[in-house]
Amino acid sequence: MQIGSGTLVTELGLTYFATSNTISYGSQLKGVLRLGENNNDYKLGNRYILNNWLAVKATDWISFSARLEGLIVGEIEGVNSDINPMMVITADTNNSGGTFKNLRFGFEFATPLLQDVNEVQLKTKETVTLGLQYAL
Repeated sequence: MQIGSGTLVTELGLTYFATSNTISYGSQLKGVLRLGENNNDYKLGNRYILNNWLAVKATDWISFSARLEGLIVGEIEGVNSDINPMMVITADTNNSGGTFKNLRFGFEFATPLLQDVNEVQLKTKETVTLGLQYAL
């Protein structure tokens, strides 16, 4: 388990959002920049994310949305000398990269259009997100 990267991290983002009575849409550009190395002589790669979405309100409590996301993850730089990548494949840095007022149910299906991973690592498959949201 890892609770943090051990480096100073800067997150920058820019979001555009528009809405009408039945349609909302937006775009977000976000960067996660890692500065310096941690005390184990490595740092995780930077992340660059572009999200675009469109949602259509069907009723007061249900909407349908579509999202297109682009993600670039930089390689891990450096090596933790305490971990043998021959014993733990994930340690090899080459493998990195009544009524319900104001309540609504959300459903999202996502599938990757393109994935290009470095060396041996798991790819992301389809994801389904279900949610119960309360809007103020």
